[in-house]
Amino acid sequence: MDNLQAARLFLSYCCNLSEEEFSLSVKMWKTKLYDKGEKYIKSGQTCRTASFIVDGYFKTYKRDAEGEQRNVFIHPPGQTLVSFVSFVQQVPCDHDIEAITNATVISISYDDLQELYKVSIEWAKVGRLFAEYAYKLVEDRFLGYYDLSPEERYLKLMDEAPEIFNVVALKEISSFLGMEFQSLCRIRKRLSIRKS
Repeated sequence: MDNLQAARLFLSYCCNLSEEEFSLSVKMWKTKLYDKGEKYIKSGQTCRTASFIVDGYFKTYKRDAEGEQRNVFIHPPGQTLVSFVSFVQQVPCDHDIEAITNATVISISYDDLQELYKVSIEWAKVGRLFAEYAYKLVEDRFLGYYDLSPEERYLKLMDEAPEIFNVVALKEISSFLGMEFQSLCRIRKRLSIRKS
């Protein structure tokens, strides 16, 4: 499947966008390759593109008062990639998004989306439905993990995205799960002993 087809399938799934309506955007999409460690966006920049991850993983993180990096999201292939508030409001973001593996995204610019919204009622609906989809991801992340113990958060991630443990460093995963690296190692060891 080519990158454009991946974006089209995502939009048909997420936003019920028809092939005919998607065809209005075909020339607007751009593919970009990211090396591990390369930034999608830096804190203080304004997000000018909305993207779909074709392959690879990204992390969204902030730095706390001590300068410690705290991963807020890990974005797998098949998911959207955008600093949503920055993109929609065209204001600087307060976090970084960085590739944690080599990755490929397909993106559409803010300006191109605005043009599509003007010429197509269906594309205007995409904007609203995309906002709902992004909100659901955030809500699932925060409310889905909010009241879980560290071990339960680990087990939930293992259940939802087991492949992540094969491609993302445990240090990144522990930050995402809101625990120290050593705590994650102890949980993994305890669970492996229980399985034996």
